Amino acid sequence: MNIVKPIKIASPISGQPVVPRLVERRYGDHIYQEAVWIDPASGAFIRKGIVKVVEAATGRDVTMEVVGR
Repeated sequence: MNIVKPIKIASPISGQPVVPRLVERRYGDHIYQEAVWIDPASGAFIRKGIVKVVEAATGRDVTMEVVGR
């Protein structure tokens, strides 16, 4: 999954502005914060990506180490 910035974008479906929903998911020893863009008019999925990755135990940001960019 790509690293993304959680910014407002124009929907390619309806043209309306879309603000991402931020979701945190725990996988093993890491907590992934993901941004998900959904079209407000149709409810259709637009895109999603990783905002950051932190170690669950220490809270240390390990995004570049885990994603590899």
